[in-house]
Amino acid sequence: MQSPAGKAKILRGVYQCLKPGGQFLTHELLARNHEIELHRVLSSVNRVNATPLSIEDWKATLETAGLHIQNSQTGAMRLLHLPSLIADEGVNSTLKIFWNIATQPQMRSRVLAIRQVFQQYQQDLGYIILATTKF
Repeated sequence: MQSPAGKAKILRGVYQCLKPGGQFLTHELLARNHEIELHRVLSSVNRVNATPLSIEDWKATLETAGLHIQNSQTGAMRLLHLPSLIADEGVNSTLKIFWNIATQPQMRSRVLAIRQVFQQYQQDLGYIILATTKF
């Protein structure tokens, strides 16, 4: 969830740390449509400069950084979706998350706003996993 300049800086650091042939795996936000609108809405509700990119833009960003894409996978955004939360966090941690949301009004309003954006843009927002190798 970085700006384009932030992404480039991070990827330069990754490139510098990898040996030739070294591998880097990343999991990122994917914009299937409406990149500019998604950036604006996500940045306002997340309070970070979230900039999801299209598949083509992710590939260009990684290639520019000197990272060759070996494999990729995309899918639907499932954050804040109960079955995914349980699968990712486990039952106890999910209950703790819900307790925190229920007992902390500021957190509750923020999480509900983020969830609303994810639901509103479910056709446009997803994830992309990219497995790369340093040239």
